[in-house]
Amino acid sequence: MNDNARLNYDAFTTLLEHHNMVVTAAEVHGVICGLICGGMAKNDPRWQEHFNALLNDDFGLPADVKKAVNLLFSRVYDELVSQSRFELLMPEDDEPLDERLDAMMEWAAAFLAGFGVVQVELNKASPELQEMIQDISSITQVASDFDQEDEESETAFVVLYEHLKLGATLAFEEFGKGQPAPKRPTLH
Repeated sequence: MNDNARLNYDAFTTLLEHHNMVVTAAEVHGVICGLICGGMAKNDPRWQEHFNALLNDDFGLPADVKKAVNLLFSRVYDELVSQSRFELLMPEDDEPLDERLDAMMEWAAAFLAGFGVVQVELNKASPELQEMIQDISSITQVASDFDQEDEESETAFVVLYEHLKLGATLAFEEFGKGQPAPKRPTLH
């Protein structure tokens, strides 16, 4: 996994804890990815309303958190557009597997929430994407499948991680790159 994402996971966790936010860095990243992959345009400010509704009970974010979330939204959007460097915001590989698995399940659930808020026409998705959304839904409940921390469980974790990345990329290819926010007419 990308070292840059690792640094940001720890930084986001610290920032969220400092402001007594009751969400995780994985949930923040998951909602942002879901909104973008569901069709939110980079310059459409409505994504912030959706974000606040999903993760902060419709309240605005503290200034430091809002700045960090805006930067993360922009970074994720650019990574998905360029089809490079896209990684999920997860704990480092040396963290216990159960902590990384919890973060993965939180990310998956948050992704689905963000995606679902924006993309209400999933029936128009390709069969591949519809199946992928089902897979992501299943990943939100895999904890019992990992009884011990061994090489087999680690390999399974990596497979699920890569599957989530593929799912987000596929969703972005079908529904992402949303329409820009409507511009106000110029008055002459």
